[in-house]
Amino acid sequence: MVMRKTLLTFVLILAFASFAYSQEKEFKPEVKIGGTLYTGWEYNAGDAEFINSLDLSAPDANQPFGYAPSKNQFETSKNSFYLERAYINVMASLTSQIKARFTPDIYSYKDNAGVTQYAYQVKFAWAEYTPLSTDDGLSLSFMGGVIPTLWTGQIDKYFGYRGAIKTMTDYQWTTAASVNSTSGAVTRTTSSFFSTADLGLSSKLVFPKKYADLNVAILNGNGYRNLSFDNRFKDFMASAFVYPLAGDISKKTEAAKKSGKNRISGISDLTFGGYAYIGKLGSGEGQTAKSRFGGMANFKYNFNRAGFVKIGGEVGSLSNQVSNPVNLDSNVAGFGISTWLEFNPPVEELKEKLSLVARFDMYDPNSDKPGTNLTGFNADNGKQNLLMVGLFFKPANLLTLGLNYQIQSYEKDFAVKYDGTPTSSVSRLFFNTILEF
Repeated sequence: MVMRKTLLTFVLILAFASFAYSQEKEFKPEVKIGGTLYTGWEYNAGDAEFINSLDLSAPDANQPFGYAPSKNQFETSKNSFYLERAYINVMASLTSQIKARFTPDIYSYKDNAGVTQYAYQVKFAWAEYTPLSTDDGLSLSFMGGVIPTLWTGQIDKYFGYRGAIKTMTDYQWTTAASVNSTSGAVTRTTSSFFSTADLGLSSKLVFPKKYADLNVAILNGNGYRNLSFDNRFKDFMASAFVYPLAGDISKKTEAAKKSGKNRISGISDLTFGGYAYIGKLGSGEGQTAKSRFGGMANFKYNFNRAGFVKIGGEVGSLSNQVSNPVNLDSNVAGFGISTWLEFNPPVEELKEKLSLVARFDMYDPNSDKPGTNLTGFNADNGKQNLLMVGLFFKPANLLTLGLNYQIQSYEKDFAVKYDGTPTSSVSRLFFNTILEF
């Protein structure tokens, strides 16, 4: 009885808020069409790739897979223009309380023959209802459909260069590699912490003066790549972000606008955040339980007349536990940390269009034990580091051009150069074109 009264009270509050809000606001429906494009040029600066073929006639106990890698596994000094991703964004404000988004996603992938192909898929398709929104910043909203998973999009915003490299929780880290004992072919397995979008429901509460926001979601759990996935288990995700200086920054911004300025000096952003993700990998009773936890921080300081420096980072832990596994080493607990720096020089003539950006990630897919799998690539010897350094130019807010160098290093010699020399790192030089309108 108490539950029914509580539910009825909640419904009445939402209905009243919706009615009051609709009476106070005049609204004109609007539909906007935009897009996102990540394209550019890639050069194999280190002339190396992750091993994809072994010479079974050359056993070598000193090599991580037990055999010498085959020579000439790829085109020497390979370079290529590429199209990583293209979005079409349809954004609609239908009423003062209802919004919607539909985003078709054109993405690239490697087929079984190793040839780059392109496919189409729905990335986002959601409707959002905001029954409560006040002048002091307090709001409550609900979203349903193929929705963002509460974390990656926020980190993309703070890092700012998703078109050059994915953030740590979204990056496809190498987690395993198996060898075909007949052909010597090596098949590599990669995965991220969780998908960037999924089918489900979410709710967002923004606190007064926008000092913090709280997000919760219930998701199918298999990501937007498999929207047909369904079982009686659902994944749960929660995230929260705190903006301790929101009031002071808001006052300074308003004062700057009144004086005809478009920026403030001093601290322009200070954000702390965290998330929890709990679910299952698969639909059966004995499938893997998964959990993900992490946090972030971001700080931005504007110089007096122009330019800024931004420092931030995120940490994440993951756990995959198999119920009654045959191989106890199947249970893993990984950990990753990422830090970034952006320096925009205090030169007024540059108009804040040129930035030096650096990021360094460390990821260990199994950090809680030494493990028992000592041959080949697996969670026990899979530590990886990722370094990116780049120079980026923004001729306009919607276009970013960049030149960046990336090097990924492994715990052992899991890569090979064109001449067959084993190596522990793979490096790339990129020219990036990032268009968002």
